[in-house]
Amino acid sequence: MKRAFYLIIDQLAGHWEESVKIEGTNLPPVNVKGYHEMGLIPNFSFLIENGLWVKRPWNRGGCDTRSGMRYLATGRYARPLYGKEYWNSKTGYTDEDLEGFFEYAKIYRGREFRCLVFSGWFQRGYFYTPDMVVNPYSERRIDLGNTLLWSDLRLWRNFIRPYLDDFPDFNLVHVYFPTFDFVSECPSYLKEKLHPLSSKHAYIQFLDELIGEIIGYLQIRKLWDETYFIIASDHGYHLGCSVASQIGAKTNNWCCGHGPPFDCEVWNFQDNRSTGIYSGGPRRITFILSGGGLEDEYRGKFVEEAEIIDVIPTIAQILDIPYKCEGRSILELKAQDQREN
Repeated sequence: MKRAFYLIIDQLAGHWEESVKIEGTNLPPVNVKGYHEMGLIPNFSFLIENGLWVKRPWNRGGCDTRSGMRYLATGRYARPLYGKEYWNSKTGYTDEDLEGFFEYAKIYRGREFRCLVFSGWFQRGYFYTPDMVVNPYSERRIDLGNTLLWSDLRLWRNFIRPYLDDFPDFNLVHVYFPTFDFVSECPSYLKEKLHPLSSKHAYIQFLDELIGEIIGYLQIRKLWDETYFIIASDHGYHLGCSVASQIGAKTNNWCCGHGPPFDCEVWNFQDNRSTGIYSGGPRRITFILSGGGLEDEYRGKFVEEAEIIDVIPTIAQILDIPYKCEGRSILELKAQDQREN
């Protein structure tokens, strides 16, 4: 039995322009590739070293969360949906606009195919399924409301883990962790580790521990060997760039959100000028395919570049679901032997 556990972490930059360092340190701005190579996120590194890793995945569309989540739900650069258009198909949107992968997968595979959605992005065109998540004790939908109200830790421990305790026979799970996006307008790095929310550096280390807890849970429950574990993100963020300077940053140790324009250049704060080097922090996303179910031929391999729209076709290939979209599965891309970190 093949299972897919699909975790989206909001604003988690997957890579960075390598010339940028945080003042007074040898640290890059917080990103998965840089921190993995420095040995700072061992649980992410476990997934990378035992999986198929995209070193430099990109969001080539809109880097607002609503757009990024659409791409991660549909495998194409679809326009974001708003308001009643989520639920009303008579708005001028085509069926293709309104049908995300989860909805298609549930209809294609039928009643016995268990899709679980632990996310605020449960509308049609995003991670909607016809039956959604059902509370087995009341036979009503579980209404988590907007999961932005829940911390990643509380969402995992209070909702997801208890549900999987009772119903481990899932085929496809989507989990959305919002908290990393909230750790903004703050330093990338603080020497003092005051609190997980005090800096991006503190939170990615906390998040790494939480990833380890999820992996450990799946292993203890004997689900890991059948599970493909996918981590992706919708966008990165501005830091140390021309946009950060324009909105008031005085240092490259200040995280500035992910608003437009999404393309920017590395900024020289000492001389107050652009270096001409491309930064594009909001476009630098994360994409890791790992898990005990991944075939040995892909383990310890990497793909140099891919796009945000390649996540869904990869999951579709894993589950053998003929979902049509713009992206392509990274399982079909040329994989190279992973280099020494």
